[in-house]
Amino acid sequence: MKRLCLLILFVSTVFARQEIYIGGVFPMTGGWSGGQACLPAAMMAIDDVNERKDVLPGYKITMIDKDSKCDAGLGLRKFYDILQDERIFTVLTGCSSVSTPIAESAYLWRLNVIAYGASSPALSNRSRFPTFFRTHPSANLHNPIRIRLFQQFGWRRIAIISEEAEVFSTTAEDLRQRISDEGMDLVIHQTFYDDPGVAVRNLKKVDVRIIVGLFYEGMARKVMCQAFKNGIYGQKYVWFLIGWYQHDWHVIRKEKINCSIEQMQETVDGHFTTEIMMFDPSDQKTVSGMRSSKFVSRLNKKLGKGAQGKGGYAEAPLAYDAVWAFALALNSTITRLSPSDLTRKSAKISKAMYQSLNISSFPGISGRVVFDSDGSRMAITEVQRFQNGSYVTIMFYDTQSNNITWKNKIGWVEPPRDRMLSVIEKLQLSQSTFIAVGGMAGLCILFCFSCLVFNWVHREKSQIVNSIPVLNSLSVLGCFLLITAVYAFAINEITDTLCEIRACLLTFGFSLAFSPLFAKLWTTNTLYKQSLMKQRRRRKRAEIKLSVTAETVAVIAVAFVVDVLVLITWFFVDPLHRTQQQLSAVQTGDDSIVIPELQQCSCNHFNLWVGIMFAYKGIQLLLGSFLAYESRCKIDSNSDHKKVAIAVYNVTMLCFFCAPVTLLITGKPDISFLFVSAPILACAFASNVIIFVPKWHQVKRNIRLEISSSSRRLKRPLTMGSSKLSSNHVNSEAEEVLLERENEILRQKIAEKEREIEECRRRRRSTTSSNAAES
Repeated sequence: MKRLCLLILFVSTVFARQEIYIGGVFPMTGGWSGGQACLPAAMMAIDDVNERKDVLPGYKITMIDKDSKCDAGLGLRKFYDILQDERIFTVLTGCSSVSTPIAESAYLWRLNVIAYGASSPALSNRSRFPTFFRTHPSANLHNPIRIRLFQQFGWRRIAIISEEAEVFSTTAEDLRQRISDEGMDLVIHQTFYDDPGVAVRNLKKVDVRIIVGLFYEGMARKVMCQAFKNGIYGQKYVWFLIGWYQHDWHVIRKEKINCSIEQMQETVDGHFTTEIMMFDPSDQKTVSGMRSSKFVSRLNKKLGKGAQGKGGYAEAPLAYDAVWAFALALNSTITRLSPSDLTRKSAKISKAMYQSLNISSFPGISGRVVFDSDGSRMAITEVQRFQNGSYVTIMFYDTQSNNITWKNKIGWVEPPRDRMLSVIEKLQLSQSTFIAVGGMAGLCILFCFSCLVFNWVHREKSQIVNSIPVLNSLSVLGCFLLITAVYAFAINEITDTLCEIRACLLTFGFSLAFSPLFAKLWTTNTLYKQSLMKQRRRRKRAEIKLSVTAETVAVIAVAFVVDVLVLITWFFVDPLHRTQQQLSAVQTGDDSIVIPELQQCSCNHFNLWVGIMFAYKGIQLLLGSFLAYESRCKIDSNSDHKKVAIAVYNVTMLCFFCAPVTLLITGKPDISFLFVSAPILACAFASNVIIFVPKWHQVKRNIRLEISSSSRRLKRPLTMGSSKLSSNHVNSEAEEVLLERENEILRQKIAEKEREIEECRRRRRSTTSSNAAES
């Protein structure tokens, strides 16, 4: 019996399999506790490799694993612990924050690194990570399908919220570049370190509906709780999250969040996840001889109850394939190596493993395992949607072929919009306002036309002649232009030409309506001063006969020349054009807003040009008011300068009160139009009423008096009684005519006496001067 035991011991010693050591850094807890399922899957793969006679014959893989807790500092410390064993020449890692420092320094110890759970795009850099490979594809592979979905549903306003970590910042930067290349708008990109509250509130402020979230599972719960508190959830919002969280990640109560399970379920309902395919959908035999379905059943049995809730359950096939990638690469090179080369002391093993991993290609549980030039995995992306409390696969996306394979429909009646429905409402003049103001403008035109006809028909009567009918006609024509401008301002469809027509009508209409009145006052005051010099010693008011003089024409011409020069300069230097100004939006419903759009005439320096126009027009108005004040009680003539003065006061007051208000009112076409048209119509109507209505009364009275006087002369007095009866019925207006005639006769006599007195004074002065000369 003793001899038999010795024989068995000898045989086992001769035929014992040499151990090959591999290191493993698995995050069992932390931001991503992927080691909970990935470590059992890796151990399952090691067992399967060790059982194979055609893979590493005579060798046995043994793994030394450490818990990194998905912490970069702790993971690096565990890596240094693994380095103490020189038999380890390959390390498996998970979690991007841990894999990054390990992969960056591994080549210094002739180590190859294979990551099963590191998706950071920054790791796709061969110069920085020369010996790094990963069965988990880069997180950048999520971005092409995100862009395709944005395009599919017409979303162009996108927001990103990401945790402060390199894996997420590089993914966000790649997504930002893709969004820009596709002509979309990245509205906001918010980052946070520990508390996402401020970042989520900022998303609410800019009203984004399509949100891409890049953060670890623990932070995802905090973000979605804040989303619930800020109302960023429901049918109006679409969240895109990472697909490698645990199945029921939103109901796990690890972090201190102030949201119930029901609130979290309501918030996450309808969100999308994008994740690289972890299982071969064809369920074909893999290099291990096992199908994907068999792997799932074995893994579930190994993990026990609640297997799908374990951290890293989705990534478990990647850990399984990572071990097989290591085993197959070593299997293809071990025949060229001696047993002494299977340590880090030998440079051969590291170089040989690197070359074999570079050309690896085999069917794995997660699909075909192929590495690109940067050591990253090429794979198919799966899109899932959380519907009715569970994830439903919506589609698959092949990055290489840019092909989408739809699996299930999305339960939408119509896709959510990427913003509130914006309805552009053109602000236009209401029909009722146009009818009311247009009707009054039409009446003003009829009144002005009647005044023009009256001025022409009675142009030879003394009441009209003394007021210079030509100037009256020009003023009425100016009122016509101003009223026409009212209709020009009522046109809703504005063009560049219409803008210039409005400016010309207002400018020339004002000058044509006001300049004749101003010219009358100017001429009256000038003639008064000339007469006053002649009658300096007398204390009676001057009697002046007005007529069109060169000075009158010059006053009107100067106003028009200034208008022409200002308008030509304006139109050539800074031409008027139509502008569309969008005012403050008004929310009309839960998902729609109305944006009032105002069409108006403007230019680059609109206020400057309007200020210039107001300046010289205002000077003209003030000067006219001054002249009206100066002539209020000094002149006694048959002219209508007093009525002109009242009209000037009227125009001045209305312009100075209404013009500034018109500039301040914007966004209300009806009110703006009323403040533009009201002073125009009031000035035009009041000026003509003040000037022409008294003349109309005078002419009418004189006509009636003439008729009455003529009828009395035709009647003969029959008897004394009849004569008395006739005299009792004499119209008072006849007496007024007689009094006016007597008054006129007296004026003529007075004027004759004054001439005689003046002649006597002249003779007396000459006699006095001659007597003085003789003496």
